Amino acid sequence: MDLVPSLRDVVRNAGLQAVKLSVAFEADRKGHARILDKHRVAVSDGEKHAFWSVPSLEQLFRGDRPPPADMDHYPEEYTPHFFFIESQLLTLCDAMGDRSDQELEEIYFALRRRPDGRSLGVAHDFVWEVSALLLGCHALSSAEFTALIGALVQSTRKWGLRPISRNYVGYLRKTFGQAHSSSFLPV
Repeated sequence: MDLVPSLRDVVRNAGLQAVKLSVAFEADRKGHARILDKHRVAVSDGEKHAFWSVPSLEQLFRGDRPPPADMDHYPEEYTPHFFFIESQLLTLCDAMGDRSDQELEEIYFALRRRPDGRSLGVAHDFVWEVSALLLGCHALSSAEFTALIGALVQSTRKWGLRPISRNYVGYLRKTFGQAHSSSFLPV
């Protein structure tokens, strides 16, 4: 892990365990979740949480390293990054219900095309915050991030077989089992 200075300060001041960081969000048991300001990311280590201010994803890009040519095949050195995003996505689905392949494709596509573009709703804001935390914890260039999110777009397209399907999330649940952890804050 290579924390950006602002995140390192939050982790140190709140006494969080950096290796266990995830994005927390407010949710009730009725399928409602809320993110009031995606730029104020609630980070949690499973026991404590703190807020981290993130002006933009673009400010978190580091370096100019090119992505590998085979990013669509989830190269081994990037699998922790894919797992980081996809396992936390399951946490959102635990709270709000499984998102459709088409909704997730739209979210990933928007993040790839315009990382700091307008909000598409709670699910988009959550994935934006997860992306911010990924970039805050690991040095990734803009090109690497774009390729990584592009591979996720391809995954959702691969699983989206009907006009409204939830095969991608079903595949993640089957693959990850209980390897993800929920971080809801009560509404």
